[in-house]
Amino acid sequence: MRKKPRIYILEDDAFILSMLVQSLEAAGYELRTGDGTSDSADRILAWSPALVILDINLQDLNGLEMLQELKERSLDVQVIMFTADDTAETAVRAMKMGAADYLTKPFNIEELKIVVSNILEREKLKHEVDYLRKVCLDTFKKDIIGDSTFLADLKLKIEKIAKAGVSTVLVTGESGTGKELLARSIHSMIYPDFSSQCAPFVAVNCTALPEALLESELFGYEKGSFTDARSEKKGLFEL
Repeated sequence: MRKKPRIYILEDDAFILSMLVQSLEAAGYELRTGDGTSDSADRILAWSPALVILDINLQDLNGLEMLQELKERSLDVQVIMFTADDTAETAVRAMKMGAADYLTKPFNIEELKIVVSNILEREKLKHEVDYLRKVCLDTFKKDIIGDSTFLADLKLKIEKIAKAGVSTVLVTGESGTGKELLARSIHSMIYPDFSSQCAPFVAVNCTALPEALLESELFGYEKGSFTDARSEKKGLFEL
């Protein structure tokens, strides 16, 4: 049985709270509600919800202070802020403090459900990518034979580079030392779904490219651009 995503709601307007509970439960979410007491953060984090809907102006609690406490204690919890204050300053402040989104009252319940769905889907994909990265890293570690200090340091560098998501990496070394293996490992950790539509890994042996074919191999050509060009050919750069 598929587990329902958990949503915790802190809202002191009884009518809005009732509408939220009715609509979100019908949409398939598991809900809990709170009244904004001083121990609200403890209650929320003990339940481990995927998302918190938080009114910025609770009767006995400052919503922004609650947001700050939640983000300081849990990087994973996502928060949507509600407020009757539609000034840009309040919205910017909430987003800078880590809110996933910000809605002003009155709000459209269908719009809220779309926002909730998008945030939860984004978090789900993030967790899947993190898991696949770990799987790729574990596979990479098994491909490297040896446990020397040098190799341990190299594996750590590869992991840091992949997490940083840098656009260009230069791997140097003598022939046969495993440069392509390292490049593939970095690529697979950055793009762990191995999707050809995402960013395929293309290895190019430059020394094996004849000078006469260099341009067409790297840049490709259109059908009919020369005598033997019977079909379009994509170049390695485009691939």
